[in-house]
Amino acid sequence: MRRYCLYFIFLSSLMLVDLPVAQAAVWQWSVAVKPAGTKRDPSRAFLWISPNCKQVKAVIFAQNNMEEQSILEDPQFRKEMGKLGVAEIWVSPAFNLKFLFNEGAGDQFNTLINDLADISGYSELKTAPVIPIGHSAAASAPYYFGAWNPSRTLACISVSGQWPYVRNVFAPDIWRKDQSLDYIPCLETMGEYEAANTWSDEGLKERQEHPLLPLSMLSNPAQGHFAATPEKTGYLAFYIKKAMQYRLPKNVPLGTVPKLIDIDPTKTGWLVDKWRYNELPAADAAPVGRYNGDASKAFWYFDEETARATITYQAKHRNQKPQLIGYVQHGGMVEQRNTHQQVNLKFEPEADGITFKLHAAFYDTVPGGSPRLPVWAGMPVGSAIGHAAGNIPIAINRITGPVIKINDSTFRLSRQAGFWENPHSYELWFAATHAGDAEYKPAVQQSQMLVPPHNTAGREQHITFLPVPNQKAHAKGIKLDASSDAQVPVGFYILEGPAELSGNTLNITAIPPCSRFPVKVTVVAWQYGNNREPKLQTAIPVEQSFFIEK
Repeated sequence: MRRYCLYFIFLSSLMLVDLPVAQAAVWQWSVAVKPAGTKRDPSRAFLWISPNCKQVKAVIFAQNNMEEQSILEDPQFRKEMGKLGVAEIWVSPAFNLKFLFNEGAGDQFNTLINDLADISGYSELKTAPVIPIGHSAAASAPYYFGAWNPSRTLACISVSGQWPYVRNVFAPDIWRKDQSLDYIPCLETMGEYEAANTWSDEGLKERQEHPLLPLSMLSNPAQGHFAATPEKTGYLAFYIKKAMQYRLPKNVPLGTVPKLIDIDPTKTGWLVDKWRYNELPAADAAPVGRYNGDASKAFWYFDEETARATITYQAKHRNQKPQLIGYVQHGGMVEQRNTHQQVNLKFEPEADGITFKLHAAFYDTVPGGSPRLPVWAGMPVGSAIGHAAGNIPIAINRITGPVIKINDSTFRLSRQAGFWENPHSYELWFAATHAGDAEYKPAVQQSQMLVPPHNTAGREQHITFLPVPNQKAHAKGIKLDASSDAQVPVGFYILEGPAELSGNTLNITAIPPCSRFPVKVTVVAWQYGNNREPKLQTAIPVEQSFFIEK
């Protein structure tokens, strides 16, 4: 009989009365993505520019798969992008997740970024260098962007990812013979709990086959496939800073097209021995041409600072013990399965129809079900396994999906920009994590919860949302007035615009200095309904837009 050690996160009960407001990051502008070919599903591109940005120097571009949103919305990442003059574009749902340029993905990108340039007032977006980034199923998309438009690609970032020249169902063979990523820096990240110890071999093979490819790898000790961490996000920001340092001309006058500087990895940069599980590097890092180790087992990096930062990152948690964590529902561990997500959680809301509880626990024996856990633990199913002691709790956090965290164990379904009424958008993904201690290394366990996009049974309801008058910049305390004829609370989210919500109160945030006025703000009122008795159908969302005037 499988044993486990319950490590619940207890908290005082809260009176959850009002509907939640999604504490979403600000995206000041958005445009609908023009459809192409047979792909007609609605998609929207969101733009963020630092409130202090006078000139956009580069753009990081992502389509929504999983980790992209949490990376781009991370406050520290945005702070660093603001210092660099890097704008962010996030598209959700994805219009072409693999960026298949033979299906018109390039034309769609050109249209959406030109549209965003026009509405934002930052015309340099039309020619700014691009840093494409993608995670997992979208991990090859950055390379396809680079092959499609190499002169505009500053760097490619593949998260939990792929190597540039691997071809499979996520990376079809559509490149011409004259298309390559020569002289374009590319970074691939891979967690220990994925395949960092072995997947590096393919990247090293590609380095030998494509000697002009500046290819780097970041192995993530004690990290997995599904969730970004502050450490990884910080490294990505550092990598982007280095790419801009070495590739951008010193001066790019507004209105001109920057000519990116090629990077020849055979003549410049540093080499670092690949990461090996619980092993020290086989050779010291050194400049290209002075490396004394086996260069066929080393990845390329911009300079000594980048090499040292990578070595320090990859040295963490060496020879620490593993620990395993899981999820608890109905007083027992949720079954592990041989699936991508491993853990399927049930959506069991409280009386309001949208609030639910999640708990986590340590295993004290290695469970079966998923073949990954014996690999992570380094011991067979049924083996006893310990875990960190002390008062550090297991944390559960959202990875992606329309959900917000209320406290340590309480979550609420909450409509958000970028998550439409389709089944894929209502896949809620979570990461249960523990930081470890001096003896045990960090642990992470992902899970998936499927939620109906809307309730169809029960009484109908309709929302009335009163118009919002135009506002001045920096206006605060703007009251939103919406109600349901079912006499239940109505929630709000901001689809676009420099604004934040607190309950039904909206506050205008700082507006980037070169913005084109008036600036549009669109707010959506929603009510999910309830699948518990008395059942209530999901209301059709209602939008109201207003403009911020000087």
